[in-house]
Amino acid sequence: MGLMNDESRETGAGRDTGQALLPIIESLCHGQVYEQCEVTLLIDGPATYDAMLEDIDGAQERVDLETFMFTDGEVGRKFADALSSKARQGVRVRVIYDSFGSLEADNALFNSMQDDGVEVHEFHSLDPTEGGDPVKANTRDHRKLLVVDDEVAFTGGINICDAYRNESWEKRMRDVLEDGWRDTHVRITGPAVEGFRRIFESNWERQSGDETADELSFPEPSCTGGERVATLKSDGGDEESPIAQAYLQAFECAESRIWITQAYFVPDDRFLSALGQAAERGVDVRVIVPGKSDSALVLHASHHQYAALLKSGVRIYESHNAFVHAKTVVIDGCWASVGSSNLDYRSFLHNDEINAVIFGEQFAQQMEAQYREDISHCDEIDPETWPERSLVQKIREKLARLVAYWI
Repeated sequence: MGLMNDESRETGAGRDTGQALLPIIESLCHGQVYEQCEVTLLIDGPATYDAMLEDIDGAQERVDLETFMFTDGEVGRKFADALSSKARQGVRVRVIYDSFGSLEADNALFNSMQDDGVEVHEFHSLDPTEGGDPVKANTRDHRKLLVVDDEVAFTGGINICDAYRNESWEKRMRDVLEDGWRDTHVRITGPAVEGFRRIFESNWERQSGDETADELSFPEPSCTGGERVATLKSDGGDEESPIAQAYLQAFECAESRIWITQAYFVPDDRFLSALGQAAERGVDVRVIVPGKSDSALVLHASHHQYAALLKSGVRIYESHNAFVHAKTVVIDGCWASVGSSNLDYRSFLHNDEINAVIFGEQFAQQMEAQYREDISHCDEIDPETWPERSLVQKIREKLARLVAYWI
C-alpha cells in the first residue's frame, strides 16, 4: 500500500507541476505549444542516424538540416551522399553548418553537395580569405535540427560525426572520446514540426539573406492523443535565454524529482541556488555528467561546484566508460527537455540553441527509465571523500571556474 500511495502522490505532483509550467513555457515560446504530437526517444548515434536517413530517403519536397558539427568521416559522407541524392531528385535540400564546430571538415565535402544542388550555408565563417570573420568565433550555431517535408522533425544533442558511430555502453576497449558518445535525440511528428521549421527558416534568412518563397503548410494532427511539445530557441547574444528561463522555472516548480544529464555542466549561481534549494526542500535532484571530457577546462570548472551541490543534497554521477554528451532534464515524471543547450554560460549567452520541451507522462517515463539505465553505468560522487582532492586539483578547478564565461 505504501508504494502505491507514493506512486499516486508522485503522479499527482507531476500533473500539478505540468499545469504550473505550461503557461510559463507558453510565454517563453510566444504561445507555440503544440498539441497531439508523437515523440520518439532516440538513444545514441546508430539508432538516430538510421531514423534520420530513413526520413531523408523518403523526402518528397524538402529537407532542412542545421548542425554544429558536420565532419567528413564515415558518418558525414553518408549524410552528404543522402542529401546530394535527394537534391539530384529535385527535392529542395538546405544545410546550415557551424564554422567552428566543423573546423575538421574538408571543404570538398560541402562543395560536392553544392555541385549536386544542395544549398549550403556556413554559420559565421572564420576564414578571412573567404570573407569570414574570426572575431565571430565565440558566437556559434550549436543547434541540431532536421526537418523533412514539414512532417517530421529531429532535435537533440547528436552531431553529424564519427564520434557517434557506436552504441555508448558497448563493452569493449576503446577511447571514450573517439567513438560511442552517449547522447539523446528525439523524432517528432505532428503540429510541433511547424515550430521547428519556422526556427530553421528564421536562421536561414538571417544567414543567407534569402527570404524563402516557400509556403509554410503543415498536416493536420493524425492522432487524438500524443504529447504537448514546445519549441524553445535561443539566439547568441540574447539578453536572456528562454531555455535558461525555462530550466529555472522548472527547477523552482519541481515537487518530487529533477533528473539532469549534462555534457558541460557549468551553471551560474542562479542555477546552483535553484538546484540546491530544490534538494533542501526534499526534491530528488540528480545530475549525470561525464567523468572524461573533450574539454579539460569545462571538467575542472564543473568539479569546482560539486562541493556546494553535494552539501545541499544533490546527487552527482560521473560516467567513465562513455563520454556523456546528452543535454536532457526530466522533472516530476511529466516534463522533459531534450535539445542542444548545455547548462553553461556558452549555451545561455553565446550560442544559438534549440530544445524540445515535452509535456506528457508517457514520454517522461521513458526518459526516467533511460536515466536509471545510465546511472547503472556511472559512479556516484561520495560527499565524504570529495573534499580529499589534492590542492593542485582544487587550484585547477578554481582557475577554470574563473574563465567559465568563455569556455
